Amino acid sequence: MSQTQPSHFQRIGSGLNYAFGELLADIGRWLVLGILVAGLIATLLPDDFFLRYLDNEPLSLLIMLGIGIPLYICASASTPVAAALVLKGLSPGAALVLLLAGPATNAATLTVVARYFGRQATLIYLAAIAFCSLLLGWLTNRIYSWLDLDISRWVHDLGSATDSIAMQVAAVVLLGLIVRSQLGQKKGGAH
Repeated sequence: MSQTQPSHFQRIGSGLNYAFGELLADIGRWLVLGILVAGLIATLLPDDFFLRYLDNEPLSLLIMLGIGIPLYICASASTPVAAALVLKGLSPGAALVLLLAGPATNAATLTVVARYFGRQATLIYLAAIAFCSLLLGWLTNRIYSWLDLDISRWVHDLGSATDSIAMQVAAVVLLGLIVRSQLGQKKGGAH
């Protein structure tokens, strides 16, 4: 028996329904939380906070690892937070450590690894995440240094784009879609 394949338009429609429905419902609240935390960081910390208080590269990498591993931060929330930290002077490598270690060490993943593979495998998993995050963070800082790149300058240059009416409309539309997906999820859960 051969089953008919969905048409190209049906697949596109299904993908759009998933993207603006289930996926947005799953990540929307975390994205908003990340943006709110990033806003607090941007408002409360001085612009040179990390340059002034955490200019030691190895220490900054280790501190971000220490924050990322026990404090599960989903990727949706951690991206705006990492961007705000970089704008306050954190090195791109240290931000990468947070972006890699946080989402990879969530409680659900660690529980599954421990349950199926044991305590020793969980410790090896954590050590591998820590080592790879630190190594990639260090390499990122080397690349930025070798190429004489300044990520904060890029972001500040792009900041004027947020003043455009198109960006503001897009932000309002995204917020509306997130609210709609959250309300739709609550209605679906009530049945």
